[in-house]
Amino acid sequence: MVSLGARDELFSFHEFSLIHRIIDQLGAAAAQDIVVPPGDDAAVWATSSPGNLIVASVDAMTAGVHWLEGSESTMTTSDVGWRAVAASVSDIAAMGATPKMLLISLMLSEFSSSVFVDELVQGISDACLFHDVKVAGGDIVKGSANGISITVIGETERSVDNRILRRDSAKVGDIVVVTGRLGGSAAGLSLIRSAVEIEQSMEILTRRHRRPEARVVVGRQALLAGARCAIDVSDGFLQDLGHIASASQVDIEVICDDVPLEIAAVGLLGRSMALDLGLGGGEDYELVLIFNEGLFKDIERASDTELTIVGRVVEQIADQAAVRAFDSQGEIYNPAIRGWDHGN
Repeated sequence: MVSLGARDELFSFHEFSLIHRIIDQLGAAAAQDIVVPPGDDAAVWATSSPGNLIVASVDAMTAGVHWLEGSESTMTTSDVGWRAVAASVSDIAAMGATPKMLLISLMLSEFSSSVFVDELVQGISDACLFHDVKVAGGDIVKGSANGISITVIGETERSVDNRILRRDSAKVGDIVVVTGRLGGSAAGLSLIRSAVEIEQSMEILTRRHRRPEARVVVGRQALLAGARCAIDVSDGFLQDLGHIASASQVDIEVICDDVPLEIAAVGLLGRSMALDLGLGGGEDYELVLIFNEGLFKDIERASDTELTIVGRVVEQIADQAAVRAFDSQGEIYNPAIRGWDHGN
């Protein structure tokens, strides 16, 4: 916990003084070259082409829910800033669009300090520069806990049919493809909470949890190659596939043996537990891409990212759409966890 002096220092700032401090610290990550830059009531910018589609999403993180502070801390304040940006940008990647601008709202508790703000903004700035996105403005409020909400705005070129990656575009016969490897973030959180000394070989897991990387490029490449359906793995792989199945009114079948798992997670936890985390742990921010199998080679050749076929879209056989995972014996496999339920 910070000292009373540090707490007083933060709240001796006027709101607009704090805003200017944040803009100054963002440096090159602040969008100064737009029509109306940070500091006004709203940000304004022109699209690179008059006909482009604008894509927007909002995401929030709060202390005690998405990360822990104090003696049970799961990430540094800088990591919180990075992760908030990456999670927001990932939503735009899942649409096949290119992120451009962020609007950030901070909620600061009475225990926050100027050091907390500076470290949070440093993580935001680092993630913005990595993902080639800029902060166009935001808001600051005082609250009961620390929190950050990010609205991300992106764009994509308009085509004749206004094509974009959507959840409701999966077709029977399509293949299910996942980028990268799954289970790393959940395994990293498990490792952090275990309080054991983290060996160098395991640091990839903690980084996957604290500093995920949104798959913007491969999402855009998939769209340009003809893919029409995608979602990012945030709630949990099977849970997120369920969103697609429901929106598209189809069933989806997944072969567990084909699911690419984070190698370090398998080494740390064994394949069985690593599989459960890959299927239900969430927060990997990989992309699930669903498209006609004939497109796979083209998308794979265009991408520097590992792509793995893990399943197929089939006809819906009951009143409600379903996602089924099958083990090596062809039996339905039910993992210990299936994903994050925002209603609980």
